[in-house]
Amino acid sequence: MSRTDLETASAPSLRHVPRRYIALGLIIVAIVLLGTLVLVRDNFSPTSSPTTESFNPAPSSLVSTLASVPATVYDAVGVSSPTAPVTPLRPTTGSGNAPLWTATANGRPAKPVVFFYGAEFAPYAAAQRWPLILALSRFGTFHQLGLMQSSPTTAFSNLSTFTFYDSSYTSKYVTLESVERYSSLNPTGARYLSLQVPTTRQSAAVADYGQSANSFPLLDVANHYVLQGASFTPDVLVGLSQDQIAGDLSSPLSPLTQAVVSAANEISASICAVDGQNPTNVCLSRGVEAADDALNIVPAA
Repeated sequence: MSRTDLETASAPSLRHVPRRYIALGLIIVAIVLLGTLVLVRDNFSPTSSPTTESFNPAPSSLVSTLASVPATVYDAVGVSSPTAPVTPLRPTTGSGNAPLWTATANGRPAKPVVFFYGAEFAPYAAAQRWPLILALSRFGTFHQLGLMQSSPTTAFSNLSTFTFYDSSYTSKYVTLESVERYSSLNPTGARYLSLQVPTTRQSAAVADYGQSANSFPLLDVANHYVLQGASFTPDVLVGLSQDQIAGDLSSPLSPLTQAVVSAANEISASICAVDGQNPTNVCLSRGVEAADDALNIVPAA
């Protein structure tokens, strides 16, 4: 047997593979790869859909601007808002005799409670925080507020506003209690994330004066004056940033300013009615006296 014959015998013989089998194999490989890509995609959580609330603090300069709206603007506007009419707070049934909602903190004397029940995604809650912050800034100081946008998928989408979640406020005259029931986050597209749960007393206010536990916002001033919904339609805020809205509040002829400041005067008047008309520079101002007339509040002599 020649060397050549031995070499030929030791090598395996090659058979011709039909092309249809090769094509079939390639199709199977492609299906396996596609299935792998689908599994990777379904188990990947994009960074654009966070599932936990993060706090974005408002700059101190912005908070200061809200607290320093000139008294002349409050007085010039009063309760005049022809372009965006303002819905006034209403007295609760028998508010003159209703128990005053008060709360104590750090062992100090009880103070009337201003209670806000909202949700970060809700556009009407987004609108109502503006006059509420202005009004409360006349009675105390916000040390911390969070920046927030309302939901991008509701009416009046992406309204620039604030959140009371993780906020800080002090006052000699009132106590702020707030519940931001739901976040603005909706990572699955099916439900907004639960954020804060009301206490028993807060739930009672929602049950007494709100349309439902999922209707936002509700403002309750010490169980004597309430407002379900926003004071004005949110469309005056559409497309504006927090800085733009705050910067506009120095112009009493602006429709935005008239809506926000009119509502703030009415909230201020309701607070004055439950805290003994303090401080007097606020409660005896022309803007608040105009709101007294609108709300039929007769300050004690």
